[in-house]
Amino acid sequence: MGLDDMEKTNTANVIIKKSTFNKLIIGIVTIAIISAFLVGYVLGSETNVPSDILIKDSKNVLNQIPTNQPQSQSDPNQASKKIQGSINFEVPNFVRFIGDEAAPVSIVEFGDYQCPFCKRFFDQTEPEIKKEYIDTGKVKFYFLDFVVNGVDSLTLAEGAWCAEEQGKYYQYHDYVYSNQGEEYSGWGKPENVKIFAKDLGLDAEEFSLCLDSKKYESRVQQLTTLATNLGSTGTPTAFIGNSENGYTKITGAQPYEIFKNVIDKYVQ
Repeated sequence: MGLDDMEKTNTANVIIKKSTFNKLIIGIVTIAIISAFLVGYVLGSETNVPSDILIKDSKNVLNQIPTNQPQSQSDPNQASKKIQGSINFEVPNFVRFIGDEAAPVSIVEFGDYQCPFCKRFFDQTEPEIKKEYIDTGKVKFYFLDFVVNGVDSLTLAEGAWCAEEQGKYYQYHDYVYSNQGEEYSGWGKPENVKIFAKDLGLDAEEFSLCLDSKKYESRVQQLTTLATNLGSTGTPTAFIGNSENGYTKITGAQPYEIFKNVIDKYVQ
């Protein structure tokens, strides 16, 4: 074989190799394009669902959520979203109230005279409620004893009922919270409570005899038991509503806005 023939053969070989390489490249690119198309089709088939189907599915999911699931306690306005209270009870007929007897809504506070959070409610929230709702005839307010801070709290509560004998239950209530001392400091001992009676212009001797007799201890215990039976675990605990629609419970010295939201649902 001559030199020219060898050059032709080598050239042919090179040409064959290049054409083969080009075919491989074309094949790979073709496969890649087809694969990309298939992947896109599959992905598209998973997401391109008509919007009306998605809406129907979401409705079905919502319909499957139980409506009796407990609501988050972190939402302070949760109670205000319902007019139908979940708690029913009757306030004992011996308990006094302030406000119009015909008021459509009742606020029943369970409190302890030594409780600092009850004082906060008395100082910050109750005046707004009184101005907006009690004085306008929309709400009547009850204070019921819930003794949680020991024997001095019991004595203070008994003193309120002794003051009631002389027609000054809520005057006593207001005086004690206005002059509240530190918890467990002894300010609620009988000798101090008797001084409160003098400051209020009560018959000191009559009040003293009443307090010493412990005649209202069982009444205070009855109200404390009622609070416990209603699920109260601390003071203050308030129940807002009426016997017709039930009551909604609010725990703690919540701000006025929380009470307003609930009251308005019952007043409307």
